[in-house]
Amino acid sequence: MKVTLIINYFVTLFMLCSPLTAIPVFLSLTQGREKKHRQKIGFWSGLAVAVILIITTWIGAPLLAFLGIRIPAFQCAGGIIVFLLALSMLNAQISPMRHSEEETKIKAPSVSVVPLAIPVMAGPGALSSVIVASNTYTSLADHIILSICGIGVGAMAAVLLCFAVPVERKLGSSGLNIVTRIGGLILAALAIEIFVQGLEGLKVL
Repeated sequence: MKVTLIINYFVTLFMLCSPLTAIPVFLSLTQGREKKHRQKIGFWSGLAVAVILIITTWIGAPLLAFLGIRIPAFQCAGGIIVFLLALSMLNAQISPMRHSEEETKIKAPSVSVVPLAIPVMAGPGALSSVIVASNTYTSLADHIILSICGIGVGAMAAVLLCFAVPVERKLGSSGLNIVTRIGGLILAALAIEIFVQGLEGLKVL
């Protein structure tokens, strides 16, 4: 993979996981807990995101092949999902696809994995993007690079969640909304690219 493609993939994956938009959910789920406990949950959430992305990188495409789902069809579906997520981000909202109302009320220690890691961060959009990328770049070296990108996104998510309180205080609601909307605009353009590639693969275009 070229450096530009790696950077593009990493930025796309980070925007799709969107740890910044997960901060309000994280603060709500960890309200009333000690600082160390919050940081522990943030660390395990980031680690869980990295593990989920790595697993999807290596078994996502073979699983689709086993199920008889063509990659172009998955690209079209993934493009639609990413576009819907982008629309929510443009409105500075967390998409209902990321989590349900019941999931946001979970107070058990498992919140670091469900719902924070999946589906709030490693949701349908991120997993779709990973599967499409792993099928496009199929060599062992490419998969290792994609896995490293997943680890990087997980690490950044862990850092942001561990320092969620100062980050929210520093950026404020307006700052978080601006970052979310910019990310949504980028994702909307990428979603159209993914969808068009799927249509070309299906020979619709």
